[in-house]
Amino acid sequence: MIHYTCDLCGCSLGKERFEAKIEVAPVFNEEELAEEDFDKDHLQQIAHEISEMETTGEFELEETGAKNLKLDFCSQCAKRFMKSPLSPAPHSRVTFSNN
Repeated sequence: MIHYTCDLCGCSLGKERFEAKIEVAPVFNEEELAEEDFDKDHLQQIAHEISEMETTGEFELEETGAKNLKLDFCSQCAKRFMKSPLSPAPHSRVTFSNN
C-alpha cells in the first residue's frame, strides 16, 4: 500500500491529497543564436574535455536537462502553496516523500 505524506508539513495524507507537478528546464532564445555559434567545432571541444578527464581523473557533467518535481500536499499546505508557491512558511522545510 502506498503511503503519502505532505511534503511541506510532513503530516500523513488520507484520501484528500493535493499534488503539484513542476518542471524546471533550460530555455534559450533562438534570436540570440548567431551564425558563429553553428560554426564551432564541437567535436574538438568534446575531445579536449575527454583528454582533460583522462589526465585529471575527474569526471563531472553539468546538469542541463529538464527536472520534474512532484509534490504532495495536505489541504492547508496546498492553499498556502497556491498563495505563494515560491516562499513556503519560514518554519517549513520541503521534504520529499518516497512515492
